[in-house]
Amino acid sequence: MPRTVVPPVRFRSPNAGPTGGDGLPERLVKYVPAETLAFFVPLAAVVGPEPRALLITLVAVGLAGTIGYLWLAGQKLPADERPLPHFYVLAAVAYLCWAVGTSAHAAALIGLDQVAAGVVLTMAVFLVPLADELLVRLRRPAG
Repeated sequence: MPRTVVPPVRFRSPNAGPTGGDGLPERLVKYVPAETLAFFVPLAAVVGPEPRALLITLVAVGLAGTIGYLWLAGQKLPADERPLPHFYVLAAVAYLCWAVGTSAHAAALIGLDQVAAGVVLTMAVFLVPLADELLVRLRRPAG
């Protein structure tokens, strides 16, 4: 199983949806690499809320790492299985929601308590794969 979302490989017709690729359950686990969370979650706990600049740096490094890791993983796939460009934007949103939802300190950076952070994470888990599906369906075949 590829470590990035596999887009549909062909369209049945210009008016029909795409076929092939990952479904919603498979997409859900592919937006934020486990390596990114393994980096961010323990370090954010150790750093704590202060110094604030260090915590912001950890969030930024995790964001860059998420996009970079997924891009590199995508480059190892055949061209027709590589993620579509919008996947990287959605992965960035998913990472930021995971960071807020898994770290009280990251949630506090943007003024959220743990309940609100949990709601943000839950909504992201639900909405990011759906947004991806919508964007894929709106995509028109070339030519």
